[in-house]
Amino acid sequence: MTNFQKKLLSLLILFGIFSANFVLAIGLEGPIVPCGTKSSGRDCTLCDLWQLASNIITFISFNLAIPLGVFLFVVAGAIFLVSGGSPKMIEWAKTIFTNTVVGLIIIYISWLFIDTLLKTIAQGSFVGAWNQFPVCR
Repeated sequence: MTNFQKKLLSLLILFGIFSANFVLAIGLEGPIVPCGTKSSGRDCTLCDLWQLASNIITFISFNLAIPLGVFLFVVAGAIFLVSGGSPKMIEWAKTIFTNTVVGLIIIYISWLFIDTLLKTIAQGSFVGAWNQFPVCR
């Protein structure tokens, strides 16, 4: 392994580690359960049920799927780098890359569909701004 390859591998590993930490900054702004706790000070309503469903889907889509996808990309890259030209290992790494991309695309298309559906049902009419949930009072 040349000096350039060692530096590139180190840079990719550091990027993979730190990008997972940046991902944790997006997602939920509060607790997953929006009501019924001592800190919220209010009882749960039907609106809170929709908010809970939206929070769970957002948590899975952003706080779990992205770090797992980054991890799988790093693993596939490491397999590709240490394959030593073995066609079987190179094919395995390409399969991991492909399956990870397809899985993330499926997760985010389904997130878009389910999030829009939940917010439309909760408000009673079609919601154009699917990225904002109606506020529970």
